[in-house]
Amino acid sequence: MTTEDPVLLETPTALIGCHEWRLQVYVHPLYGRCTRYLWRRAGDAGWREDREWPAFDGDDGVTGGLPRRLASLYGRHRAAVRAALEGRPPPRQGGLFGEPEA
Repeated sequence: MTTEDPVLLETPTALIGCHEWRLQVYVHPLYGRCTRYLWRRAGDAGWREDREWPAFDGDDGVTGGLPRRLASLYGRHRAAVRAALEGRPPPRQGGLFGEPEA
């Protein structure tokens, strides 16, 4: 993982199985705004890129060899991820039950 890449958005950590995952939107020097998943065994200190996942397969068009439950992590933060990729400010969070904040 290149630590010099500016991170625009990082989701809260989600526990999937015995591993923690998070999604980042960052600025790649050549490709611009991109996404990547980071993972670590629960309790470990260092994060690893999705490409280091043991079952990673870049040719698997459905999941890339990553856990299927990552779709729910993306789904919970879809609007914020899309906004970061498009260079817009993140959407406002609502109140406790989705109602607008006062």
